[in-house]
Amino acid sequence: MLDYKLLQASAEVIRHGSFEKAARELGLTQSAVSQRVKLLEERLGQPVIIRAKPIAATAAGQRLLAHYQSVRLLERELQEELPDIQSDGGFGQVSLAINADSLATWFVDVPKHLFEELGLLVHLRVDDESLNHEALQDGTVLGAVSMRPNPIQGCRVRPLGLMRYVMVVSPEFNERYFANGVTAESLRACPAVNFSEHDELQNQFLKQYFGLNPGEFPAHMVPSSQGFVTVAEQGIAYAVVEQHQAEEGLRAGRLIRPCDYEIDRPLYWHHKTIQSRLLDQVNEIVISQARRFLPKITS
Repeated sequence: MLDYKLLQASAEVIRHGSFEKAARELGLTQSAVSQRVKLLEERLGQPVIIRAKPIAATAAGQRLLAHYQSVRLLERELQEELPDIQSDGGFGQVSLAINADSLATWFVDVPKHLFEELGLLVHLRVDDESLNHEALQDGTVLGAVSMRPNPIQGCRVRPLGLMRYVMVVSPEFNERYFANGVTAESLRACPAVNFSEHDELQNQFLKQYFGLNPGEFPAHMVPSSQGFVTVAEQGIAYAVVEQHQAEEGLRAGRLIRPCDYEIDRPLYWHHKTIQSRLLDQVNEIVISQARRFLPKITS
């Protein structure tokens, strides 16, 4: 039988990647958290945490974290059905993985619905949509936005819709760099803006339409979806952004589209296959918000 106080301490260390942050979350001393993790490892006869920088979970730790999150969700559901059961806190919580562009657009009201309708605190892990399935595999989240159409082991997948991306620049930037049109040559001579060094969207757009590979064009690095729009409006880069994020700037004339090329990225919702009415409600809220805003995936 697992001691859930020990499991909780270990799960929070893994989730935060830090003993110090886990201690603050639990209202304990760092020494007490460390002792609980150590005791759990002794009882299991194997490590659950790789003590490095950053801290990471072992394979056993990943499985325990996934188990802990599932149990917490089921406990929350049981407390609603049997209100005399004592709760150790006023709210439940759910951890989800989301890409930055979704967080800035269709997902923006999801935490509000999850809190107001289900009483859940939302812990978001923000990463590229091509990588979020990894958070499901390592047990740190119960649901994730991903570009993968096929479910990973222990999960179900459902379509969310298409995110459409367009290139935008300021009128001044367009006049300076694209007076003769957007070409591979002109793109090599002016800066883009990348979300990270692994900006697959930007790379796909420039490769598909202009034959450019990563490293063949200069780029700022701004890990913020709204920052993309701001940098483009400031006239210091061209940006490939989700179309809804560009609408206000386009209407106001602060941005223009220097070319008509677009790129669509299909998004899918992956979630754990836990028999939980509460998780079903979480999934329905996420999916309904996506389908209000995103075009359907047609193929």
